[in-house]
Amino acid sequence: MRFKVVRDDIFPFVQYANSYTSPKNLNTVLQNILIDAESDTLSLRSTNMQIGFSGSLKAAVEEIGSATVSGKKLMDILKELPEGAVVDFYHDGSKLNIKSGKSSFRLSTISPEMFPTMSEIKPEYFIKVKSETLQTLLKRTAFCISNDSSKIEYTGAHFSVYGNRLEISAADFQRIATSKAGFEEEFSDEFTINIPKKTIMELMKILDITEFVDVETDKKQVLFKVGDIVIYSKLIEKYIKSITKLFEAEYPIKAKINTKAFVEVVRRVSAITSEITHGVVLSFNNGNLSINSLETEYGQGHETMDDIIYNGEDMDIIFNARHMLEIVTNINSEYFSLEMQGRRSPAVILPEDESYKYLVVPISIDKF
Repeated sequence: MRFKVVRDDIFPFVQYANSYTSPKNLNTVLQNILIDAESDTLSLRSTNMQIGFSGSLKAAVEEIGSATVSGKKLMDILKELPEGAVVDFYHDGSKLNIKSGKSSFRLSTISPEMFPTMSEIKPEYFIKVKSETLQTLLKRTAFCISNDSSKIEYTGAHFSVYGNRLEISAADFQRIATSKAGFEEEFSDEFTINIPKKTIMELMKILDITEFVDVETDKKQVLFKVGDIVIYSKLIEKYIKSITKLFEAEYPIKAKINTKAFVEVVRRVSAITSEITHGVVLSFNNGNLSINSLETEYGQGHETMDDIIYNGEDMDIIFNARHMLEIVTNINSEYFSLEMQGRRSPAVILPEDESYKYLVVPISIDKF
């Protein structure tokens, strides 16, 4: 195998591919990227057996062939080569020889026959989504995906397709986020799949490279086609039952709050919150809102907000400041509505745009 390619063309593909390898796996080939040179095209593949990557780009192929090589080492080499450099690759059967200018490298390879493949997807469902739309939905929800593998159903984003809508929902044990978008045509089938967080994070990195994304699934795996890149992933087979049902409850206590002002105040007040609870107290009193950090060994912060409308009795409710900021910084409207049942019950956060919403559980502390 021999080919030449401009460093700037291949480097981003190697970066993407390396994200899908399994660096600590005892099966060394899972640390590698499979490079296949054929005609005028290079194909790069990588997988950790849960998620996989495939990408293709143009190159000057002088001799067809394939090899697997350490993704991390190849990425490190290309990163240090100058922009615009032409890189010559030659596989001699055991080593991948890399030359550019006065620099040369030899990387050990493993036979491509040892490289694993994920089972082929036989799509039962297919949708085409605008990349910008999908990026917006994920940005509004993905931060709520849990990292706690003891509850596997919480470690993914739920994609639900029904009628002419795609709704994406995610939850950890303190928050729920949901966002939806409509399409001009109705889908013939309705389905829900739970996509792992790793897959979602990798997908979000590449959504800006093309206008549309094709999504195919057979309910065990999902495949995303994004330009010349394909991401394929196993699905989480468990689901959070009725993930959005809590939004249907009544929340009679309502506050309309200026989004930008709230973010600024919470950031200031939370500067000295506990590193464990990050607790801030929202005190509604006589139609005003005071925000206080829970007192710690460092002291306490306090600030009052005037630009609110509140319709309930005086009440104190405590939230995790980080959780609140992650939610409210994703709100694009000038105001949002904080709707509550009481100081110990979940509250909902509703932007002026009704296509997305959040639920957050308050912190319960006895003295409050």
